[in-house]
Amino acid sequence: MKKLLYSLIAMLTAFCACQDENSKLGQSLVDSSFYNVYADTCTVDISTILMDSIETRGDTICQLGRYRDDSWGEVSAAYYAEYSTNSFTPNEDYSYSFDSLVLRMTHTGHFWGDTLTQQRISVYRLKQPIILEDDDDLYNNTVLPTESTPLFSFTFSPRPGRKKELEIRLPDELGKELLNDLINEEEYFDTQDKFKEKFPGLAFIAENSGECITGFMVNDSSMAITLHYQEITNLRTEKELAFTVNKDYAYTSLRTDRTGTPLATMTSGIENLIHSNNMNMRAYMQGLTGFYNQIEFPHLNNLLDAGDIVSIEKATLYLYPLSQSYNKINQLPEDIRLYITDENNVLEDYVYGSDGVTVQTGNLTVDDMFWRDTYYSFDVTEFIRNNFGTWGIRRQKLLLGLPDNEMATTFNQIIFTNDPSQERQCRLDIRFKIYNEQ
Repeated sequence: MKKLLYSLIAMLTAFCACQDENSKLGQSLVDSSFYNVYADTCTVDISTILMDSIETRGDTICQLGRYRDDSWGEVSAAYYAEYSTNSFTPNEDYSYSFDSLVLRMTHTGHFWGDTLTQQRISVYRLKQPIILEDDDDLYNNTVLPTESTPLFSFTFSPRPGRKKELEIRLPDELGKELLNDLINEEEYFDTQDKFKEKFPGLAFIAENSGECITGFMVNDSSMAITLHYQEITNLRTEKELAFTVNKDYAYTSLRTDRTGTPLATMTSGIENLIHSNNMNMRAYMQGLTGFYNQIEFPHLNNLLDAGDIVSIEKATLYLYPLSQSYNKINQLPEDIRLYITDENNVLEDYVYGSDGVTVQTGNLTVDDMFWRDTYYSFDVTEFIRNNFGTWGIRRQKLLLGLPDNEMATTFNQIIFTNDPSQERQCRLDIRFKIYNEQ
């Protein structure tokens, strides 16, 4: 609580500026007084938690690449995808000519790392179809077997902030085989089950030389493979046939190595959280790798000693990213969420705005000049009121994380600073009224 009670005693004795001297109520009727008091030193206990896994099946964004960071370690992102069958009915009076087989990929604008370096991706055939055993899902730590030799490889330069389309030509031999089988009306095009037995899918895996991870859209055009061919009669007619990702059997997979980083000892599970005072006064949040936070206010009830009756009027939580931990390489999320949990860490609700309906998103303020006064803020008045004076199993907690869609599709990240010796730290500002009987 950082000397909160001593500060309050001093304020009340000296009638300082933080006290509203006009708020004495009913002195002619009762011998009492009513004061408005402000305190900005309430301790915030913020911890780091690592999720066991994140479901990434069916997402409309995939991540590809590799990046090494001193804080987060080495992360490689791969994409595993089953493709949907497609076909056409050949005309026996026509002939057909192969043109090309092309993979198209569209940037989302999300990235993590050095966008000036090239990234090389190798694409492998899967050894077997993607199957969900016992209704299991596909997660960021799921790895599937692939053939030992890549089908093809390609190199690209990330283009941050621009939804530029990449076009990669696949081996002609594969395209010609595909066209011949279509003309011959091979049975494996008839159903999805037959198609994936013939063509189980592809794994897009980054080579170790890369220094950036880039997001790509997954839709009817992006990550799709298109067969370009010509239909020949008296004229040549350009035709195309697209094989799109079957998102029900596609996902982003990660490999991580946090050796030598502040997070090296982290193990998954909320029971294994690490408090900021055991992590050099810092706490870590990042999408896809699965880091999020728990927040508690261990000395909140010390305010009960400020007067005979204490009423919470306003409470604002300020969360400061570590100075120089964010830049064009390490992007801060614009949207973060607070969730209320019970004593067993079971989610109960969001933290809403003053209207009781709108979910708060952190109200990010960015210091573009000095990069010091950047912070997130939440109005936690109702949460503090509901937990003020509670103990033990009645005390709720807060979890802090990215929205579900960003947690599963981006590497947006925050390193929070929580050093009580520094001016810019995680803190809780409270305005409250006290009523004292004389």
